[in-house]
Amino acid sequence: MSKIMALDIETANFSHEIGGWGNTHLFEPTVVATWDGEEAHVFSKADDVIVADAHMHPLHPRELGEHLKKHVDEGGIVVGHNIRGFDLPVLRDALDMHYAGVLLNKNESMVDTSWSLRSACGKSHHLDSLCKHTLGKGKEIMDSADAPVAWREGRYAEVIKYCIADCKLNHDLFLHGRNEGFLKGRNEETGLIEEYHIGW
Repeated sequence: MSKIMALDIETANFSHEIGGWGNTHLFEPTVVATWDGEEAHVFSKADDVIVADAHMHPLHPRELGEHLKKHVDEGGIVVGHNIRGFDLPVLRDALDMHYAGVLLNKNESMVDTSWSLRSACGKSHHLDSLCKHTLGKGKEIMDSADAPVAWREGRYAEVIKYCIADCKLNHDLFLHGRNEGFLKGRNEETGLIEEYHIGW
């Protein structure tokens, strides 16, 4: 088992529909995916949907919490892009997942690629931009803003595949930053591609 597990979630609603990002308890989680470089695990409200090459589970807070806890207890770390600001608070508050709150306080067991990059360069960067300029590949299935709409339309498998793909991108981005010591992204103010040195 890899020591690095990327995590990503999707919801059925938008922040503007529930009064803002701060109302994490009002989001409706639909899919949670993890990827450790070898295996994808998916916890989904559409638990009758099968996606090839993924271990499918119902979206249950205890089962998901045990999955993450096992990884951390075995010395692994959980990685995500804005998991400190979105994914884990939503799981804690909207899914009543106790271990999400525990993980938020385990700084040694979690890396938020968005937050750590913002600390290093003072700017926020979208995962897609970082991956395109650092890894030469970005999001292909859909954009994050498309996922709630796709879920409402019943395109469950597509949303699940998108969630897994985001995990894989974030996993590869983290490994690049840890192994090479830098990431690349576009400065939205100047339009220039910049190199950001990070210490993962």
